[in-house]
Amino acid sequence: MDREGNSLRMIASFILGVGATLTLVVFYQAANFDGEKSLEKLSFGNGTVNATHQEQSPFSDLAPLLKRVADDDRTIIMTSVNWACAKPGSLLDLFLQSFQTGEKINHFLKHLLIIAFDPPTFKRCKSVHPFCYQIKVNVNFTAEQTFNSNGYIDLVWSKIELQRYILELGYNFLFTDVDILWFRNPFKHVTVFADMTTSSDQYNGDPDDITNPQNTGFFYVKSNNRTIQMMRFWHDARKRFPPDHEQNIFSKIKHELADSHGINIQFVDPIYFTGFCQYSADLTKVCTVHSNCCGDGLGAKLHDLRDLMDYWKNYTTLPTEEKNNNKWYTWTKHDRQCNPVQW
Repeated sequence: MDREGNSLRMIASFILGVGATLTLVVFYQAANFDGEKSLEKLSFGNGTVNATHQEQSPFSDLAPLLKRVADDDRTIIMTSVNWACAKPGSLLDLFLQSFQTGEKINHFLKHLLIIAFDPPTFKRCKSVHPFCYQIKVNVNFTAEQTFNSNGYIDLVWSKIELQRYILELGYNFLFTDVDILWFRNPFKHVTVFADMTTSSDQYNGDPDDITNPQNTGFFYVKSNNRTIQMMRFWHDARKRFPPDHEQNIFSKIKHELADSHGINIQFVDPIYFTGFCQYSADLTKVCTVHSNCCGDGLGAKLHDLRDLMDYWKNYTTLPTEEKNNNKWYTWTKHDRQCNPVQW
C-alpha cells in the first residue's frame, strides 16, 4: 500500500512538473512576443529563420546565391558597382586585385557578392567574378554617380533595402565600397558583441562613443531582430528628412537607434580601417584603405589607389626587418590627386 501511495505521489509530481514547464514556456513566448516583428521572424542564435510566409521581396531570387557565397558563420562580404566603376581598368579591377596582393585574404573572394546596378555591369562582373547579382531598378546607373547627386542618393538607398533582406534571411554582412583596397583581414577588428561595427571618419579615440562620425562605406552588421528593425528604421527615416544620402541620415538617427532600440554600435580606429578623410598609413597595421573624402572624381581616386597599391606591393616584398622601418609607415603624399573634402 505504501509502495502504491509512493507511486501515485511520484506520478502526481511528474504531472505537476510537466504542467509547470509548459506554463513557463507559454509565459516566455508571450513575454517575448513583439507583434508583427515576431510573426515575421524568430531569432535563433546568430541568425533568423522564417516563422510565417512573408510578402514577396524583389530580391527573392537572391537567396540561392547567398547560400553559395556565405561562410560557415553565415557571413557574406558585399560590394556594389555601376558601369563607371566596373568597366575594365576601373575600381572593380583594383578592388579585386587587392585581395590577391593582401596578406592571406584571397580566400575572402569565395565569400564576396558583387551587386550590379545595370545589365552591362552585371555582364562585366560575371566575366571577372563568380558571384554577381543584378538589382532591378528603374534608374540609369551606368554613368558615374558623383557624391550626393540624385543618382547617387537613389543608389545608396537601394543598397539599404537589399541589406535588410539579407539580414532577414539570417545572413550577416560586411559591406565594403568598391573604392577600398583590402590589405589584411578586417574581421579581426569586428567585435562579437556589437550589432554593427563601422569605420569612422574623424575618429575620437573611443570605440563606444556614438558621436564618432561613422563611414557606412565599410561596415559590418550581425543578423538579429534588432538589426533587421534597424535597417527598416534607417530606410524609413529617409522620409523624415530632406533628400540626403544614407550616411547623413544615419548620423541623425543613430542616437535614437542606440538609446531607444538597443543597437550596439562599435567604431573602429582608422589605424586599421583607414581612408583619405583621416589617413593612417602605418602599413604594419592597416587592413583597408578607403578613397573617401575625394571630391576630384573617379580619375583622381583611380590614380591615388593605383599609387597606393604599388606602394603596398613594394612594401610586401621587403624583408621583415625592413618592413618595420619607419620610412614605410607613411604613404608618399606629394603625388596625390585627391584633395580631401569634409562631408
